[in-house]
Amino acid sequence: MLELFAGLVATAGVVLLILYNTRYRNHPWDIYYPKLAWLRALIYFCGCYTLSYLSGAMELMLNNPIVTAEQWSNPGWRIFTGSIVVFMFVAYSGVWSYFTPVFERRKNVLVSAVFGFLWGSSSGQLFLSIWVLAGHLPLPAWGSSLAAFLVLAAWQPNWHNIYWDHYIAPEHDTPMTQVIKATCCHIPNLAINLTWLTLYENYFLFAAMQLIACMSAAIGMRFPAPWAEPSRLNYAVRTAARIPRCTGYIPADPKTDPYTPFYPGWHGTRNGAVADDKIKRV
Repeated sequence: MLELFAGLVATAGVVLLILYNTRYRNHPWDIYYPKLAWLRALIYFCGCYTLSYLSGAMELMLNNPIVTAEQWSNPGWRIFTGSIVVFMFVAYSGVWSYFTPVFERRKNVLVSAVFGFLWGSSSGQLFLSIWVLAGHLPLPAWGSSLAAFLVLAAWQPNWHNIYWDHYIAPEHDTPMTQVIKATCCHIPNLAINLTWLTLYENYFLFAAMQLIACMSAAIGMRFPAPWAEPSRLNYAVRTAARIPRCTGYIPADPKTDPYTPFYPGWHGTRNGAVADDKIKRV
């Protein structure tokens, strides 16, 4: 059954990739097109699921108990695990979502949650796959965990800053919030969860922690439905460097801009729109 599921996911990914390459590869990306963003994301999600199967991570998740009786009777495990769950909600439903400009996107919790579920389940399996593959290195357990952390710490910010935040996610950052989210959410997320995984080997729960992160983030940024109208305001601007990177939304004055109420000393109004010529382009 697992082989069938993995085969169907891989096949779906190939079909979507063919569809994208034949119909949308040369489609202009001068504004944000939700339909194309969803298509790219689904291809990526299928890739993560396929890697999970090939690495053995998916089998570990499904063939091991979610929690053992010994762990449940261990106060240390319950305190550590409960603390991580609290941290994930505070970090992503709280900090991450608060420091996120949503512009004029309509709130659709169900659609955003569905995207967040697919995103979170894929990210969790990607993280677990890297941890499993690092375990094959001739290193002790903690050395392998550190190797997994270094790989993911290099992959995640570059993948997001170069591709994900431009071609998949609508604009949801500023230069200030990029730093806040990295230091208060993403880096602690990896460090704490990989430490916990190495200690207790709760594979399913480790992957599920990313559901909290990604569903919270998708709802917090109001990830649009694939049928939503294309939008220039949701388009993430990148630098003109050889390897372009997302700059984040740069308003003329963040203390009065209607889309950046989280800036210290902000005294603007939440209603209204920012003219295109007031958005700094790098």
